[in-house]
Amino acid sequence: MAIARRAVDAAVDATTEHASRLRREPQQRRSRERIHAVIEVTKQLVVELDPHDVTTTLVAERAGVSVAWIYQYFEDRQAIFDTIVLDAVERIFELGQQSAEATFDAGWREVVRAGIDATARFYATEPAFVRLWTSPFRSVDMLDSNQLHDRDQAAAFYELATAAGAFRPGADTRKAIELCVRLIDRGLEFAFATDPGGDRQVLDMLAQTIIGAMEPFTPEPSTPEPAT
Repeated sequence: MAIARRAVDAAVDATTEHASRLRREPQQRRSRERIHAVIEVTKQLVVELDPHDVTTTLVAERAGVSVAWIYQYFEDRQAIFDTIVLDAVERIFELGQQSAEATFDAGWREVVRAGIDATARFYATEPAFVRLWTSPFRSVDMLDSNQLHDRDQAAAFYELATAAGAFRPGADTRKAIELCVRLIDRGLEFAFATDPGGDRQVLDMLAQTIIGAMEPFTPEPSTPEPAT
């Protein structure tokens, strides 16, 4: 029971830590748990129904709170949707960092493949995020947060790869890496557009495309000295 309770506590803490669309921060543990419940219920409803059909009344009924209580912490339904996506974007960024650090010794090409695969697994386990991210409810806040994390992800990979000698340093390499990070976003959307598990062929083609785009920025092979 203690382990299960710690797991719940960690989930609640993560939810409230990244829930930047909250109108005010909850002070009591019970309120934090209720916010977590509201978000989890909203995720379930988004998958079961459609974002258009998910109302604060429906969320309140299933989460066991009042609509008035929800509005103490969320301005509207969109704020709950934003919280779900902003939290996912943050976790995807952290996942990308961990994947790159764990696989870089195997070479930058493996980093690309492993990063795409890790993100695809995340997409497969977060269908509510995927549905919201690809819906008309994708908001300016969601886009701004994603662009910020894309830039940070690209900058971190540039520093890691150039320090290891995998790519030539320079503005062109920076631009190419940021372009590839953005292409990965679009490619993942395409892979999950019709397949909730991610179209494997699309994911493989995406990895090949990114690797091909970055090949010109690898160091030129050294020319062997002529024999004497």
